[in-house]
This record gives sequence, C-alpha cells and structure tokens, in this order.
Amino acid sequence: MRLQALRPAEWGRLPRFLLAGGVATLLHWVTMLVFIRAGLDAVLATGIGATVGLLANYFAQHRYAFSSGLPHGIAFPRYLTGAALGWALNLAGFSLLLAAGAGVAPSQMITTGLVAFANYLFAQRFVFHEEPTIHTQYPDA
Repeated sequence: MRLQALRPAEWGRLPRFLLAGGVATLLHWVTMLVFIRAGLDAVLATGIGATVGLLANYFAQHRYAFSSGLPHGIAFPRYLTGAALGWALNLAGFSLLLAAGAGVAPSQMITTGLVAFANYLFAQRFVFHEEPTIHTQYPDA
C-alpha cells in the first residue's frame, strides 16, 4: 500500500494544519467564554463558538496550511463534508473506546489525535486537492 499523502515534502503542511486548527479551537473557546459571560446559554454559546472556529479553520486551512487556489465555491462544500465526517469519526471512535473501558479523558485524547490525522489526510487528498478530474470544470470565482 502506497501512502503518497505521507511524502516527506508534504510534512511542512502538517505543522501549519495543526497550528491553524489550534488557533481555530482557541477562537471557539474564547467566543464561547465571551458569550457565556454576557449571559448567553452555554449550549448556544458553544454553538456560536464552534461556528466561528469552523469558519476560521476553513480560511486558515485554505490559505495558510494548504495555500489552495481552489475557488471557495468548490473548497468550502468539500470542507463542510470533511467536517461532518470528522464529527462522525470522533463520535464513533470516542464511543467505541469508552465502551471498551478506556475512560472519558483517554478516549477523547486518542480519538482527537486519530481524527486530526484523518482530517489532515482528507483535507490534503480531497478538500484542497487541486488536480482536476476529467469532468471537473471550475467556475469563475
């Protein structure tokens, strides 16, 4: 099995991917904290924070981590697909580890690492992948 996604030349993207994701997570938490301190319900506050983090992460991944030239009309729907898959993978991995008796914190730590790596590969191979297929035509963006 060839893992072309793991070529040494591509590893420069991984630290940028992780940094962008870390900053986006920090924005999520800060936004959530600000809204909670302003009196908003915590569930609504985390929903708003997660949305801010998701948007910040998309733009950081698009420009900083992957330096993508894809139009947002193509890249953003792909990114949302990846985010949904990451969410489902997180839920499944966490649930399986928890059911196996790993405990809450270890289950989430292990799952977070695996999901982050899976998200990186998905972003690299699909979300920001710019090689057109035979039927791909990019609209003017």
